[in-house]
Amino acid sequence: MNKKIFLNLTNGIQALDKFDIPPSKVNFIRIQSTYCENASFEKMLLTLDSNFLMWLALGYECVVYDFGAQSETSKAVYYGLEWIRYVLNKRWFGKDTIPYIKGKNVSNSFHKFYMNLGKKTKKQIDYYKKFLMTNELKLTAVTAATEHDNQPEVYFNILKTKLVAIKCD
Repeated sequence: MNKKIFLNLTNGIQALDKFDIPPSKVNFIRIQSTYCENASFEKMLLTLDSNFLMWLALGYECVVYDFGAQSETSKAVYYGLEWIRYVLNKRWFGKDTIPYIKGKNVSNSFHKFYMNLGKKTKKQIDYYKKFLMTNELKLTAVTAATEHDNQPEVYFNILKTKLVAIKCD
């Protein structure tokens, strides 16, 4: 199966230490948990990476690695990815899915957010529809708890050790 790996910034960088991911397989994405906390779901969609959306449209499995600050799963994964799945399934495939967050059906609230999406957002998401080479969305996640939340120096050192070929002085 064709697979693309995305490390969610910032805590997802920790996956480089925890899992054996070759540098050539690493992509980055930024799905901000604050967008979930503030219900800024339209902003979340507008800031999605073009590579991420294109690979999904081409039928690749996109695996998002992230680490939760206070639990095994980050808000970006359990809330953000569920929202992204909901919107992409609806816009690209015309599928009404039932979104669950922590075991709770959130169809009504997601439907309200969806109905309030602006024309610009819908147009941006729909752009990739012309490249669809699949009839299903393959979006998964690998998560764990982090011990390094708000420790940018830890993530800097992981990147320097695992990905940077040229040493910085």
